[in-house]
Amino acid sequence: MIKFKIESDLHKEYEWVISIFAKYIGFDCAFVNEEEDILIAEHGLGDIQISHFFKNIFISGDYQFKSYFKKEPLHYSASGKPDYLSTCFYLLSYLQEYTDYVPDKYDRFPYEISLQKYFNCIEENLVAKYFDALYESTPKLKSLVQKKIHKTKFFLTHDIDSVYGALGNNYKYLLKNGKIGTLLQLIFNHYMKTPDYLLLDKIMDIEDVYDVKSTFFWIVNYGMGNPKIKNADYHIDNKKIKDVRENIFKRGNTNALHKSVSTETHAKEFQKLGDHLLEVNRNHYLQIELPGGFNGMENSEVKIDSTMGFPETIGFRNNYGLPIHPYKLKGKWAYNFIEVPLTIMDTTLKYYNNNNSTQARNIVLNFLEKNKTDAVMTILWHNNYFFDHRDKGWIDLYKDVLQFIKENSLSAASPIQLLEEFK
Repeated sequence: MIKFKIESDLHKEYEWVISIFAKYIGFDCAFVNEEEDILIAEHGLGDIQISHFFKNIFISGDYQFKSYFKKEPLHYSASGKPDYLSTCFYLLSYLQEYTDYVPDKYDRFPYEISLQKYFNCIEENLVAKYFDALYESTPKLKSLVQKKIHKTKFFLTHDIDSVYGALGNNYKYLLKNGKIGTLLQLIFNHYMKTPDYLLLDKIMDIEDVYDVKSTFFWIVNYGMGNPKIKNADYHIDNKKIKDVRENIFKRGNTNALHKSVSTETHAKEFQKLGDHLLEVNRNHYLQIELPGGFNGMENSEVKIDSTMGFPETIGFRNNYGLPIHPYKLKGKWAYNFIEVPLTIMDTTLKYYNNNNSTQARNIVLNFLEKNKTDAVMTILWHNNYFFDHRDKGWIDLYKDVLQFIKENSLSAASPIQLLEEFK
């Protein structure tokens, strides 16, 4: 147990970030008023020196990243020394998303206006880097604690946005290229048997070869969520859908909620899903605004969320690779749920960035190679990417990710395992 004394008006804010720092380094912490092991101070001599300028800007209610960071995403004190602790608080709390901004066409915080875009640092696990620097620059802490090593884990996920889309997505290509037999099979499956995008055994069979399990996110509301976003093209209480979800559970995988675009609460949608083991969520279209989105999850007793990724690019939305309990700005402490950020999505690579599967393979494997420690890599591969008759390279790329896990002796974690480790 390491005892910290904090000499700052931002006592709760620093307690929260120190608790994450402690989890990362590998020790338990307590906060005291005397007989401390480590002193954190704005003025005078502290084991960890923090910036009173950061405090003044934060208290003023200015959350724009340019008010805190000038030439790089690192805050400096008046003496010119880096303030790692305050910087990590800013990044981890998603503070830039509490400013007034013009949302994108799907009502999301745009990557284009983010500090990650401005400083070109979206792929950098900056918080881990700054935590390491903070540890190395605090001799007293180094003498008390040996740093823990975090081997990267993977959270493998599949959003089930559509189960009837295979025919519409592929019939023109198959007809144009004379693949009439495949087209007839697609038509038969669509109308008479099981539509291709619902043949999820194919995904689980691939994962079984590599001895990993995954989580399937289901939308419980049918039709248009708003004029721009379509929810599910299936009904969650359809017998075929129920049978597939039961099969997913029996094969040791997880069913979770893909929160629809609707006025319903997460709790109401979990009730419709009905067969979840624990409340695991990802919002459809990654649509969220802060703090309302986080408040809604807490009120609905979400245990794990995996919404916080930028759809426009792979990487770390808060520049940290590991799950955390997000900070509640008004409540001045942590939300009850764990945020497991989304790091890599197929649609990002193919549609937002216009990569073919070969280009995407180089991007993904290079990113994974640089992050073999200090991360939980959340991979989102939609079900339709396993049934693309035009480009099977995306199936092979997913297999490459699984092969990377195997070759590097890494592991894929279930939601229950993530909850046990990071709660």
